[in-house]
Amino acid sequence: MKYLLVLVLALNFLSCRQKFPDEKIKISSSIADDIVNSIILEKIYFDSTNLFGKGNSFLLDDQLFFLDKLNSQLLRFDAEGHFIDALITKGEGPSEIQRFESFAMNGDFKYFLSGYTIYEFDRNNELSQRTILDFYHNSSLKEIESNPQPNDPGIYEVKYVNNEIFVRDGKFYTKIETSNPKLNFLMHNKYYQETANYGEFDLKTGKILRVLGKKPAIYLNYKHIPHFDFYYHDIANEYIYLSFEPDSLIYIADKDFNFKEAFGVSGVGMLQDYIQVNNLEDYDTYWRPNRAQKGFYRYIKYIPEDDMVFRTYTIGVSDRTSFDYGDNPQRMQIYKGKVLIGDVEVPNYFKVIGKIGDYYYADGSDENPDNEEIIVYKFKLE
Repeated sequence: MKYLLVLVLALNFLSCRQKFPDEKIKISSSIADDIVNSIILEKIYFDSTNLFGKGNSFLLDDQLFFLDKLNSQLLRFDAEGHFIDALITKGEGPSEIQRFESFAMNGDFKYFLSGYTIYEFDRNNELSQRTILDFYHNSSLKEIESNPQPNDPGIYEVKYVNNEIFVRDGKFYTKIETSNPKLNFLMHNKYYQETANYGEFDLKTGKILRVLGKKPAIYLNYKHIPHFDFYYHDIANEYIYLSFEPDSLIYIADKDFNFKEAFGVSGVGMLQDYIQVNNLEDYDTYWRPNRAQKGFYRYIKYIPEDDMVFRTYTIGVSDRTSFDYGDNPQRMQIYKGKVLIGDVEVPNYFKVIGKIGDYYYADGSDENPDNEEIIVYKFKLE
């Protein structure tokens, strides 16, 4: 099945140039003269009978994997959707797992995060290690309660919503946040100015080593937008590409998550008049209107062989009675060499996951509330 998605470019693309009081980074905003004017999506059809679940797909070594969070299993397919095997399944056995929230692969090793427990599976898909994340081993409970500091790992916990984990150089990384009553995203500007985004852990002991990363300056333009305190990354050798939901800029950071460079232009027709809240009652009340009716930036993928960056974003809807996430239309920006070469409509829940041959692959399953199936597309850039 193919979908023709026609590019619609606005003449008033605007870059989001921000001031960074504590650091200077290079910011660029460029649009190509020759723009990609259409893409054709081809839907992959999977032949396995074990496809009733909820999760997301990813690409590795020219193979497709489906991470089924509903049934706690990891399925493997070839690039055309033919079932190969179930690498990890739900259960009590040595190669099985009960539940998990996040997943990452590092070489032949696989890592699941369930609560605060890391499950490591070896190249034979056998459970080789369980590790409990320890945020508090070097922190004072008294200080955490009376005088929480952004550089104190003890004030943080795992950030479960939109979490992404990865393993690099023998260390485990996960997104983190703090809900400390004296330092949180509802009531404190200091949260947006100084708190960290990632925790670095010793993979063997589970002890936290460092807290890393800061939020970009755009958050200080609001008071406050906790509904958009989410960010996405892609690891590219020595660099990390970062996308923050309210920010038109894409950040390139070093291995310690320090911003080194930024580029990007604003999405087409985005509604970013966010409802700002600073108490728990309003947080609950306006969560769905903000997420279903406003525009924000989302998933990011860097393709190193093409020096290409794909970033999706939602536009927002003017209908204030709309509370369905699926009604908030989505688009995708395409950058080559940090220059925008396209901005196209894409299905909701769409994110690029990699490339095989001449085709780019994209997952359409992640967070999709209506489908208990694998949804993967492939497309070319003509």
